[in-house]
Amino acid sequence: MPTFDYAAYDVSGKLVDGVVSADSERHARRILKEKKLLPSKLSEVASSAPKSRFGRSSKVNEFDLSLVLQQQAILIQSGLPLEDAMRMTIEQAETDRQKRMVESWRSEIIEGRSFSEAMRRSPYKIPESVLAGVGVGEESGHLHTVLMRLAEDIETSAENKKTVTRAMIYPATLLGASMLVVAMMMVWVVPKITAIFISSNRELPTITKIIIAISDFTQQYGLYVLLVGIILVGFSSWFLRDTERRRRWHQVVLSMPGLGRWTTMANVADWSRSLGVLLSNGVPALAALKISSAVVSNLYMRSKMEKVTESMRRGTSLQKALEENQVGSGFLIHMVGSGEASSELDKMLMRVSEYYSLRLSNAVEVFLKLINPILIIFMGGIILSVVAAVMLPIMDMGNMV
Repeated sequence: MPTFDYAAYDVSGKLVDGVVSADSERHARRILKEKKLLPSKLSEVASSAPKSRFGRSSKVNEFDLSLVLQQQAILIQSGLPLEDAMRMTIEQAETDRQKRMVESWRSEIIEGRSFSEAMRRSPYKIPESVLAGVGVGEESGHLHTVLMRLAEDIETSAENKKTVTRAMIYPATLLGASMLVVAMMMVWVVPKITAIFISSNRELPTITKIIIAISDFTQQYGLYVLLVGIILVGFSSWFLRDTERRRRWHQVVLSMPGLGRWTTMANVADWSRSLGVLLSNGVPALAALKISSAVVSNLYMRSKMEKVTESMRRGTSLQKALEENQVGSGFLIHMVGSGEASSELDKMLMRVSEYYSLRLSNAVEVFLKLINPILIIFMGGIILSVVAAVMLPIMDMGNMV
């Protein structure tokens, strides 16, 4: 009889591992379910290290994953077997990435593995919350419903990340382009014009002296400043490889005006949505909390979410655990309390996610509307200063004539 290694969450949310003998993977899952264990990892001992014919492990594109899961849900709901649904998805794939990802799953399923195990063994890094959800969907017989909800969850999470990224990239790109234009003016334009004024031995206006000084500095030390900047970026990247340093930096990020608030809203939205989806699909509360904590991208907030899980393991309610660990706003705590009181925690968490996602989108939209004119005024001020620095001496020379 085949032997399977497993890692699973028990009813207390603790991750345990062991070995189980069963006729098949499906039989092994059934045995673990009877023991009230939720499998996180399950593989035959003879093939403990999954090898893929599709190359090295790669990060999955969230929008690709969402689209593929939606297609699988629709096809399975229409009555197609899972393998046939995947074959049809491969034939209709919009991109090579989608095609390769589904092919890697289908090859494992043909060998007799479950959908969740096929996803785990593929070279694509599927989020743990998705793997747990698919596993529960297979066991409950409602796979198509679970896949559709997971797809919506992934898509919304990706949209939140995209919203925050757009809020940062747009002004950074505009400011960077502006500084590049100014640097070019200081290196090539200003020196040629101001050389005429300097040779005239006339007293120059203060603003002209300032622009000439900036131009001289840029020509002499501009490359060194650029080099130092590149070194600092490289050092920061190396420095933040350490998990604890990155956690402290993420704590600093949360205290930054604007960015900290957006990061909090995006992470709370992702956490509450993931937890709501898992709970609605029958995942035990502590196991769902542990899996949902991994969804939180900010390491400082993740450490707080992990403390919430520990508090609940000691018998504290989720509302009280959130209050004790100072996680989220009063709205989150109130909604969680209402959900626990009404036994509709999963629905309340989904509403919390929708609320924070909407707030995040609105906040970023307002920021972009404000930052655009501010940057235009800033650039206009710089250009006006350069023009004034050039025109004032010319006007003085004209008056002398």
